[in-house]
Amino acid sequence: MLAATDPETMLFTGSTESLPRSARWSRGRMVLTGGVAHAPSSSSGQGASLAAESAVELARRLRDPPLPRAPARNEELRRPRVERIVRETARTNARKAAGPVGRMVRDALLPVMFKPAKPEKNTWQFRYPIDFDAPVGTAGTGTGRPRGAGPPPFPPDRRVLPTAS
Repeated sequence: MLAATDPETMLFTGSTESLPRSARWSRGRMVLTGGVAHAPSSSSGQGASLAAESAVELARRLRDPPLPRAPARNEELRRPRVERIVRETARTNARKAAGPVGRMVRDALLPVMFKPAKPEKNTWQFRYPIDFDAPVGTAGTGTGRPRGAGPPPFPPDRRVLPTAS
């Protein structure tokens, strides 16, 4: 296979590069999910959790009628979150590449810059509860609750699948 592959057609990526965006995640009964449909760079630390989220969310879409619409509905509801994470990762990766002077400035400023930092502004990436028993809701939420509505009203139990600890 390698001998028959034209090197010009091969795609090489590093740890700070995202794979190209898939134009469609489904066609007919075939559905792409996880890293095949959406792969942020490996430096994001989000690939496995996004894949797990997407698998559970696809299962929810396949569970709730109408079944023929499930793959398209899945993409419609998942793509905004996935693409937001890919964009945030690309932005973070762009800031990682610094030359010698940039590294000196960065190292001098980081301690000062992180004192007023608010890490809670990024918690949306790490908390994505999915209530599998709930009917499929709106885009961008795992629970069908409006954006910014806070955690779901039920206590965490085995029905809620955490994506990061």
